[in-house]
Order: sequence, then C-alpha cells, then structure tokens
Amino acid sequence: MRTAAVDVLLAVTVASEALCVLGVFAGATVYDRLHYAGATTSVPPFLVFLAILLKQPHPYTNPVWNALFVAVALFFLNGVLTHAIARVARQREANDLEL
Repeated sequence: MRTAAVDVLLAVTVASEALCVLGVFAGATVYDRLHYAGATTSVPPFLVFLAILLKQPHPYTNPVWNALFVAVALFFLNGVLTHAIARVARQREANDLEL
C-alpha cells in the first residue's frame, strides 16, 4: 500500500512540474513565466517530502529531515527570488536602471 501511495505522490509531482514547465514556455510576458516558475516550488517539493516520509521505515531519519529542509527552503526563498527578478524586469521595461 505504501509503495502505491509513493508512486501516486511522485506521479502527481512529475505531472505538476510538467504543467509548470509548459506554463513557462507558453507564458506571454516575463511575469507570466515567473508565475509558473514560482509554482514549481509551492506544492511539488512537499509531495516529494511526503513520498520520502512514506518510504522511510523510521520517520526521523536523515533523508526525511533533508527533504523537509529542502521543501521549506524552496517554498520561502522562491518568493524572494521571484520578487527580485520581477523588480529588475519592471525597471528594465521603464528604462530605470542605474548602472
């Protein structure tokens, strides 16, 4: 039963990442592309974390903690990176860059 749940979680992860990649390619503006690029770090890393949590025999092993750290770091740091890229893109559009 656990193996089937892990397989489903990983399949949903791959499908959501594929949809985000398609969104990045189909995005009309840089802001649309940033929106889809940001979506890649919202849910899929936590789905991988859940898959690792189900796969490990003991929940307090090193891979579980590593997966949780990566998922949380991606979730919080991607907002900062997306905001910085959007700010530079807006400044470029307005020709407001100071070199």
